[in-house]
Amino acid sequence: MIRKILVCLFCLVLLPLTSCIKEKKGSNEDTAAAAQPQPPGKVLDYLSLSAHFLINQQQPDGFFRYEYDFITGNYSHWDNVIHQTRAGYTLIQYYIFLIRNNIDSQLASIVLSSAVKALKGYADSSVVHGNMPGKLISFYYNKSGISTPETRKISPDHRIRRLEAEIAATAFALMTEMSYWSATSNNTFADARKDWRKALIYHTQQALKTPAQKNSFMPLIWQAFAIYTQIDPSDKEIAELLPQIDAYFMTLPRYMRDVEDYTWDMIAANQRYQTTRQLSFVNFAARQTTRLLEDMYTQHDTGINSCSLSLGLVEASLILTGRTGDYARIEQTALGRSQLEYYSSLKYTILPNQTWITLGPGRTLHSQDFKRFAGASVFGMHLPRTNIGLVELCLLTGMRFSNEDIKELKQGKDKE
Repeated sequence: MIRKILVCLFCLVLLPLTSCIKEKKGSNEDTAAAAQPQPPGKVLDYLSLSAHFLINQQQPDGFFRYEYDFITGNYSHWDNVIHQTRAGYTLIQYYIFLIRNNIDSQLASIVLSSAVKALKGYADSSVVHGNMPGKLISFYYNKSGISTPETRKISPDHRIRRLEAEIAATAFALMTEMSYWSATSNNTFADARKDWRKALIYHTQQALKTPAQKNSFMPLIWQAFAIYTQIDPSDKEIAELLPQIDAYFMTLPRYMRDVEDYTWDMIAANQRYQTTRQLSFVNFAARQTTRLLEDMYTQHDTGINSCSLSLGLVEASLILTGRTGDYARIEQTALGRSQLEYYSSLKYTILPNQTWITLGPGRTLHSQDFKRFAGASVFGMHLPRTNIGLVELCLLTGMRFSNEDIKELKQGKDKE
């Protein structure tokens, strides 16, 4: 069961959709609060809710409806190619999680089908960029790889940012395919794997010539190649590149613009640490975690969804676990803060039959339409929006905090 801390956290019930915003006073607020659906009792319940929501957002082409604004009652025009391919990665990780722990085989089958559909969409949207080897996943080119008049009008800086996003998206697609291949032995997407691998090797070789802070996609390539070499250790080219990437991040403290820089650095570093057990990754996690908590995120904020921060901190704690002295202190601080951020963020998950959310003292947003968004994660009390990127982060984080529920589930099966 989720810890008693949830009793306090759910006093702030928050979860959204369109209609009217009403002012509430006194006992009316108490009555409305009492009518709220009861929160799920386990982390596993939240994971299932979020996975169903993500799958329900999937479109015929394999991609996902991206963002919904509960104030306007409309999907926004924004999209994010990185979050689109991270959706497939999240789903295949959740599938592996369900199978490994023998949880809900029917749901596992649905999740796998969605991941396969996503992979097909990624493969179909992969194109050659100029003279660059391999293929990258792109929103901006048609299937023949020819840019449209609109794409040719963009500025050189925008073109660079777009290319970096496509590289990052392709890294997630490669992780998804490799994990799918490893879990199922299905080689359907082998051609796409080869194209994505070739493109990422090329862009890695180019990036290694420049400072780490100039290439925002590198942590994702780092993670992708770490996964790749675990699944296919015979690939000598990637095996030779990985130590160079390790050194690229370890040599100097990397500037962190925001929490997502930290989070994906820690995920990649943990992936490498579990394979190499090198102390350099422990030092890296300790150094970056200290900087994050002392300089950037010094205080817990109850008004926002903090799944991304929680995910980075729990990954760092896994690198630091089993150490002594300062390492142990940093590990305990990181894990404790990670737990606080995750369980606090659960109140920003839309529950089944939810019909209203709190936007602040005395302000609520009402709509029957909320019921369509069960499992969605909201950005915060003053940010009544959801998008698939946030749902992915909460799903990935929740899998790290499900151990007690899995243990209880297995004990129950043993008694049957």
